[in-house]
Amino acid sequence: MVRPSRRDAHAAARPQLDFLAPAVRSRLAGEEQRRLAKGERTDWGDRDCLHLLRSGWMAQFRTLTDGRRHVLRFLMPGDLVGVTSQFSGSAPAPAVALTDARVTRVPVAELIDPASAAALRQFCVALAMENVQAHETLLSLGCLNAEERLAALLLSLFERAWARDLVSDRGLRLPLTQQDIADALGISPVHTNRMVMKLQRDGLIRLKAEWLQILDGSGLEAVAQWSRPMAWTKGSDHGSERPAEGIRRAPRPMAPSPLERTARRILVVEDDQILALQMQAILSSLGFEVLGPAGSLEAGLRLAEASEVDAAVLDVRLDQGQRVFPVARTLQRRSIPFSFMTGYTDPELEGFAAPVLKKPIESGSVAAVIEQLIH
Repeated sequence: MVRPSRRDAHAAARPQLDFLAPAVRSRLAGEEQRRLAKGERTDWGDRDCLHLLRSGWMAQFRTLTDGRRHVLRFLMPGDLVGVTSQFSGSAPAPAVALTDARVTRVPVAELIDPASAAALRQFCVALAMENVQAHETLLSLGCLNAEERLAALLLSLFERAWARDLVSDRGLRLPLTQQDIADALGISPVHTNRMVMKLQRDGLIRLKAEWLQILDGSGLEAVAQWSRPMAWTKGSDHGSERPAEGIRRAPRPMAPSPLERTARRILVVEDDQILALQMQAILSSLGFEVLGPAGSLEAGLRLAEASEVDAAVLDVRLDQGQRVFPVARTLQRRSIPFSFMTGYTDPELEGFAAPVLKKPIESGSVAAVIEQLIH
């Protein structure tokens, strides 16, 4: 079982998926996905199921009889819904997709043996991490003023995104409207806008076109009464040197093999962020540098057209019904070998004569396919 270290002050920011056993993580990652369009609502359905957000952002909320809404929790890839329901018996709060999203649903009875003390401890750890976030939200709403609440929310979102490799150059895509932020803070959208403008005037943040950049991390922590100082270092995009288990980069072998020395950069195109991080972990453990992962056809094309790449692994089906074949043809034109990755049968694959990795992926099959590509 994965337990947060006593020294891991940022444990609550990590994906809840990290705290489940490897077999449970693999089952969740390999299960069929449900796609939600931006703005689509879900009530989750069966309360005896566990739901995993695989990609995108969502917001869980409650609505009062007069129509007022409060956002209880913003969901990011790797977060679980339904853990609390297994103990309380109540249905999870509904959620709305803030971006296009993918969700996996698995009956808890198929994941966890209720007679297993170790399995129950895994659930308790995941539940405890969720409770820590809930307690911090209560503290913010009960004790902080509007400016302090906003600073604390932005730091919390930034910290959680950092733990999922979603941060670049101290910035991240923040797909929240001012109404979403206001509903989480318990203030009006107008007041929210004033507080955002104040933090920007003070040189603490920049928030424009769904892009949040932290300009003065220490200053923002001071405003938020933040208790877990982050590593605001000039050259680092990551808040912790210790990767989260299960979906992060694995340690490199002590002595790289000739295979690992041959291909240095592997392009990964995968729009499911859980699978993208899993592939990144596998390739990093083999000693390769990962380019991407690219989460869209457009991003994949940009990297395939201009980057120095030794080989590539391409998910066939991308969001919005797109196929990865334009990327494959670009790589063919540049004489760069590639493999497809899919859980489906697609007749168009035969026209490329490229190896195919079947999902769910395993480290052994990935290593064998990469060796085939570069030799």
